Amino acid sequence: MSQIISHISDLHLPMENRPTFPQLMNQRIFGYINHSSKRKNIYKLENLNIIFDDITKTDNSHTVLTGDIVNLSLEDEFRSASQILNHHFRDQDLSFIPGNHDFYINVNYEKSLSYLEKYFSKRNNPSLNQDPFPYLKVINDIAIIGLSSAVVTPPLMCWGKISNKQINDLKEILRSIDSNNYFTIILIHHPLHKYGLMNLKGLLNREELLKTISKYNVNLILHGHLHNEIHNLIKINDKLIPCIGAPSSSRIMNNQISYLQYKIGKKDDKWNFSIYRRSYNISIKRFISEDITERVFNE
Repeated sequence: MSQIISHISDLHLPMENRPTFPQLMNQRIFGYINHSSKRKNIYKLENLNIIFDDITKTDNSHTVLTGDIVNLSLEDEFRSASQILNHHFRDQDLSFIPGNHDFYINVNYEKSLSYLEKYFSKRNNPSLNQDPFPYLKVINDIAIIGLSSAVVTPPLMCWGKISNKQINDLKEILRSIDSNNYFTIILIHHPLHKYGLMNLKGLLNREELLKTISKYNVNLILHGHLHNEIHNLIKINDKLIPCIGAPSSSRIMNNQISYLQYKIGKKDDKWNFSIYRRSYNISIKRFISEDITERVFNE
C-alpha cells in the first residue's frame, strides 16, 4: 500500500488576543503592524479547516507542516495552535518544523514550541542530545527528518540558517539510516534555492547543507516560506532531487486554496512517487486533484 504525505505550510493562524504593549516593545511591532493591516484579512482559519477536513478523510496519510504556524511567537498563539491541531490530528499523524515567524524573537521554549513538541519528538533517535531538531520519524519505511532553519533576524529580514549542531546531527541521522533503503524526506522551512537579493530571504548556509546531503541518499526536500507552490530540482551526484515548496494553506489564491500530496510506494523493491495538487475551488465548493509529477520533473 502506498503512503500518502500531505504537505501544508505557512498557516499564520489568526491571533485570538491582541498583544500587550510590553510584548510589542521589540521587532514584534513591525510584524503586528503587518498583521493588522494586511495578513489578518488574507490568512483565514475557515480556509484551513476545509483543507484539514480533506486531509483527515485520506486513508494512510501523514501530514507535514513546514513552518510559520503563528505570526509573532506569542505564547497565546502557540497555545491556540496546539488546540487547533489537536482537534484535527492525532499526535502520530503530523510532523512539524518551525519557520521564521515561529521564532520571531528569542522566546522561552516552554512558552513557545513546547506546545507543539508532540509533533517533533525525537523518540526514534534517542542517542542524540536533547535539542529538538533535527528529529527522525520512520513511517512505513519513509524516513522524515525535520530541521529548523528558524533564527531571529533583524527587523524586516527573514533569512534562515541551520546550526552547526544540526548539521552534525543530520550527518549522524543520515548515516544511521543509510543502509535501510528508506525513502528519505527532509523538511526545512527555507528553500534551498537562492531567494531574494543576495539570498537575504533564503537559507544563508545552503551550500553547507547541500554538501552534507550529497553524501547520503535523500529522495525529497519539502519547504515553505514563499507562500506559493514552488518546484525545483537540485542536482546532487548526478541525481535530481525534487525540492518542493507548499503554498500557504490558509490563503485564497486565484479563487482557490490548495495543498500538496505525495503518493509514495515501492515497485519491484524500488521507490517511486507521484506529486498531486489538491485544490478547493471556492465557487464550486469542491476539491480537484491534479497529478503534477511530470510538470515538476520537466521544469
